[in-house]
Amino acid sequence: MNDTDDDQLIARLRGLAEQADPPPELVLEAARAAFLMRRIDAELAELVLDSAVDAGPVLVRSTDEDTVRMLSFETDTVSIEVQVTEADGSRSLLGLVSGASGPVEVETSHGRSTVTLDVLGRFSVSEVPPGTVRLHLTAENGTPVTTSWVSL
Repeated sequence: MNDTDDDQLIARLRGLAEQADPPPELVLEAARAAFLMRRIDAELAELVLDSAVDAGPVLVRSTDEDTVRMLSFETDTVSIEVQVTEADGSRSLLGLVSGASGPVEVETSHGRSTVTLDVLGRFSVSEVPPGTVRLHLTAENGTPVTTSWVSL
């Protein structure tokens, strides 16, 4: 048997195992999350406010179809404010960053996109798919900063 035969056999066995006993979605999700922790040197920007959790009772029911959510992340040197607007099954992010410069990388389970901060520290991302999201950026002192994962 050569390497090609071995590769074909392994691929066939993997296919049979996936059909007979596929891994649970929870296991796949945990494996993806572990793989995505490859920026271990980054400082974690903690979620300090989530209007979906921290807001008081709503006294008036909105008739607007758009849903707005506010998120705040902080480190000792960087603060990130994000307004998440949900409309028609998609999300858009409008953010304000202080203490950082350069691009902002938006990471979801579907991939990554990069946007730039304007001179006032603002950024905007549209058509973010539902699911989990986190942001990567660089503090003004050069330290990589990553937000915690948030489910949108």
